[in-house]
Amino acid sequence: MGGGRCESRNADGAVNPYLAAALVLAAGLEGIKEGLDPGKPQEANLYALSDEERENLGIQFLPRTLDEAIQAFAADPFVEEVLGSELRAEFIRYKQAEWNEYHTVVSAWELERYSHLF
Repeated sequence: MGGGRCESRNADGAVNPYLAAALVLAAGLEGIKEGLDPGKPQEANLYALSDEERENLGIQFLPRTLDEAIQAFAADPFVEEVLGSELRAEFIRYKQAEWNEYHTVVSAWELERYSHLF
């Protein structure tokens, strides 16, 4: 009746499911080992909170771009502990190249927005 659930909505469809599963499982096991308190469940609509309310609750945004995600991934020592230094470094190189390539493409939105201005 009063059961519970754990919902992880921090990955999107572009995630590598094997690396994500390895990191999520390792983080969960680390949390159990360390006796970490996950805190109280957030039952409010987090999208409706103001910046101030979110800050008071200690809720931070996840990375909003691939570049921000790469930086967070690279800065987290837990990633290297779980995946090893070679896989971590290779994944960062691969994703950084993907981010750089993304910025060389002119999108349909840019064409529509700017092509008639010049």
